[in-house]
Amino acid sequence: MKKKIGIFQLFLLGVLSAFSPLAMDLYLPGLPELQQDLHTSTSLAQLTITASLLGLALGQVIIGPLSDRIGRRTPLLWGTVLFGLSSATIVFAPNIWVLIILRLIQGLAGSTGIVLSLAVITDLFTGKTLTKQIAINQTINGVFPVLAPVFGGVIIAIADWQMTFWVLAVLGLILFVSVLLALPETLPAEKAQVADRPSVVGGFAQLFKQREFVLYALTQAFMTAALFAYISGSSFVLQKIFGMSVTTFGIVYAINGAGIALMSSLAGRWAVKFGEYRALRWFIRAGFLGGILLLITAFLPKSLWLILPPLFLVVATVGVLFH
Repeated sequence: MKKKIGIFQLFLLGVLSAFSPLAMDLYLPGLPELQQDLHTSTSLAQLTITASLLGLALGQVIIGPLSDRIGRRTPLLWGTVLFGLSSATIVFAPNIWVLIILRLIQGLAGSTGIVLSLAVITDLFTGKTLTKQIAINQTINGVFPVLAPVFGGVIIAIADWQMTFWVLAVLGLILFVSVLLALPETLPAEKAQVADRPSVVGGFAQLFKQREFVLYALTQAFMTAALFAYISGSSFVLQKIFGMSVTTFGIVYAINGAGIALMSSLAGRWAVKFGEYRALRWFIRAGFLGGILLLITAFLPKSLWLILPPLFLVVATVGVLFH
């Protein structure tokens, strides 16, 4: 370990890594209500999720190299401020297009926490301690997708979908104050001086020349695509077609999220016991089986008991990606 860091700072890093996924899941139970309030289509309401994902992806590509030049603390401060402001502004969005743009900005801001929480840990720890701290960080990260839809369902049942974004705005403010008061700069000065030598574009070009990397990247991409198809469509399917209540949807979503955490734990154990490649093959086959069974339900009488088990299997097997 390079320097000591307190329990509060470690917890803060875990929350920083998770507040953007929280923004993804907290308002999901309210998507149908959002669609009605803004007089828009289902596809445009789902586009608010896509915009956030696009912001997350672009932000990570930009923020990572930038933080290697100017440090971790400043981007985190700006990111939490922008996240809080964009969340509050979403409440007053007059139409779906403004909301989509604000969700893109919110995703860009949230990407700072995902990238820089791990960067700070890498700055502070090495060896087995680094591995342990990353595991703790990802454990905290994994709790939020499980709890977020439950809390979101309760908030929306009591108030409305806009209230979820007020909650996120307050969270952004709390995180800004916490980073300002409790998190020091962790990037060593000597690293900042040489961080701009490698070319980001050149680095990605070298990666995509490696066949093994491309195969793993495609595997992750297809499994993640299935996950986000579920994230964007589940609220409409389960609430509108199957008549599920907002609160019940949050519980079902949380159970599937817990499945991801469970499979992630099993993936780590099986990888040690049976080998990474064999464990990965098992998870891919299980997810494929769930997908086939889910497709078959489209030709059967409409029943929640037929759709929920294969849906759980498809979503839960995404847990292998965390290992």
